[in-house]
Amino acid sequence: MTVRICLCVTLLLNTATGLPHLKPRSSIVGGEDAAPGQWPWMVYLQSTNGMKSYTCGGSLINTRWVLTAAHCVNSKNYHLKPVVVGRLNLRDPIHWQYSVHRVLIHPGYHDNGDVLYNDIALVQLKKSVVTSKLVEPVALPTCQDFFNTSSECWVTGWGKVAENKPLGGRKTLQQVNLPLLDKDTCKKAYPSTNDEQHLCAGYMQGGKDSCKGDSGGPLVCKSGKKFVQVGVVSFGRGCARRDYPGVYTRVISYKKFIKDAIRKYS
Repeated sequence: MTVRICLCVTLLLNTATGLPHLKPRSSIVGGEDAAPGQWPWMVYLQSTNGMKSYTCGGSLINTRWVLTAAHCVNSKNYHLKPVVVGRLNLRDPIHWQYSVHRVLIHPGYHDNGDVLYNDIALVQLKKSVVTSKLVEPVALPTCQDFFNTSSECWVTGWGKVAENKPLGGRKTLQQVNLPLLDKDTCKKAYPSTNDEQHLCAGYMQGGKDSCKGDSGGPLVCKSGKKFVQVGVVSFGRGCARRDYPGVYTRVISYKKFIKDAIRKYS
């Protein structure tokens, strides 16, 4: 049955959670190398406190703004380095990077230790990116977009390829095809999440998932001939574990937050 992911209808592809040991996600498990320009909106984020650093993903939603997870940019002790666009292999030289002008974290963001609520944030760049075949914004969902458990959906990132295994080699951007999960299936895994804020994607038998280091990256689904960003990588219990798919921030529920922020600061 086709489900309309929009604020004006009942949301059936929702999730729920409340189990311990839920961790922010950081890389792709069971994926494959992406091709140059395949996901031109993919952004690489790195924060540092001078001694340690951590990485996240993000998505270019227009030439000045990046969408990511709130937990990726919430630490006051870490400084967000210039964001990198158009990158495929992390070991290759950086060609395009842009300094950060402003970070806007959703005012309702909260981590209660089990669940990340309103886990979404915006990063404004100091200047507009130059678009090309390798750098292009992603479309955001509208009430005209329809998705169901048969929709073609992908998540991308440079995170771990297993719970304790970092991405190796040239550290090429990873991609994995994941199905959206219906509300009832999600509730079995994560019974306490907010239905309007979260959605689940993955395989209940495990094996393929986003993981540590993929946080903030986009979950996109095919709508007609284009991909639309449906979710933001948020958290889960381990990575690719049986019965525990990934949890994503539902982008359609935050269109007002996104539009209001861009209107106010642009």
